[in-house]
Amino acid sequence: MVRLVSALGLVMFSVALLILSLISYVSIKKDFLQTGGPRYGQGGGPRMYMLHAGFRSHLDPAFVPLSSALTEDLLNLSRWRFNHSAFVQQRYKEIAQYIDIPRNFSLTRGAVHKYVFSIGHNFHSLLPDASPILRKHYSRCAVVGNSGILTGSKCGPQIDDFDFIFRCNFAPTEVFKRDVGRRTNMTTFNPSILEKYYNNLLTVQDRNNFFLSLKRLDGAILWIPAFFFHTSATVTRTLVDFFVEHRGKLGVQLAWPGNIMQYVNNYWKTKQLSPKRLSTGILMYTLASSMCEQIHLFGFWPFGWDPNTGKELPYHYYDKKGTKFTTKWQESHQLPAEFRLLYRMHMDGIIKLSLSHCA
Repeated sequence: MVRLVSALGLVMFSVALLILSLISYVSIKKDFLQTGGPRYGQGGGPRMYMLHAGFRSHLDPAFVPLSSALTEDLLNLSRWRFNHSAFVQQRYKEIAQYIDIPRNFSLTRGAVHKYVFSIGHNFHSLLPDASPILRKHYSRCAVVGNSGILTGSKCGPQIDDFDFIFRCNFAPTEVFKRDVGRRTNMTTFNPSILEKYYNNLLTVQDRNNFFLSLKRLDGAILWIPAFFFHTSATVTRTLVDFFVEHRGKLGVQLAWPGNIMQYVNNYWKTKQLSPKRLSTGILMYTLASSMCEQIHLFGFWPFGWDPNTGKELPYHYYDKKGTKFTTKWQESHQLPAEFRLLYRMHMDGIIKLSLSHCA
């Protein structure tokens, strides 16, 4: 009898929770049906829509103060000030204590990681003689994530104005240059991209498409985390063979990181961030910290609503129109936790986290 009562209580609680979520959803949609856009709070500022994965802002108290702070920040865009001493503290007293980034940025011909011996001579011939970022320093850098918040942002010219631009996962730029810019100085390239977008280079057309994509990156660093997962071995061999075949025809600088992730993970654990896998965005920020004197982040927003307008967003800015926001990343990442941490760094003046439209 006691078990039956407990079970009924659990069912009633679940139903109540579902009803509250539906009420929240209807309330938000009503804003758009009645006004054609989001309602505005006191002072005319946009209401913050921190909704995502089951209306998290209503269920997770940790998002309430964050939502309020973001609202104020969006209304006072000029309030951010760079805190040089705090940035230097994090760069030299924290990150550098865990990671020698220039040294671990890429395998070199004189230091091959144990997991890659099976690649053989071809792979070894593609390794750089020295780290591509050794003794490289830049004044202002942009790290561009792939969030849907960049859609319609018109941030392209502002991004292109930075001294060095990091991008994630070979993200396309040409079609989206108005919002994300055209220039790329470094981008990550997970070998699985060959499977997803280039059909494993099985046909002549696939190979030509990949070649043309790489030609647009002449002079940039292609950072290929081929050995983070053992499942990458087969597609990595395909990639290596392609680069050997086109040696001298492409201007990209290849970088092949070895075991840098263990050091990166150890550092972010000190910030209570220990997901199954860190996002590429926070990894790029970590690398940028060794090269840049000031870092601005664009496209870092893991929620399905635009904080400027309240409109629904795709997960990536390059997703096909009508693509719904996905939460598949929950299996590996802790994106809301990463965002909260990055936003605290923004408030401390360590980084500039750009969430508003640029024009």
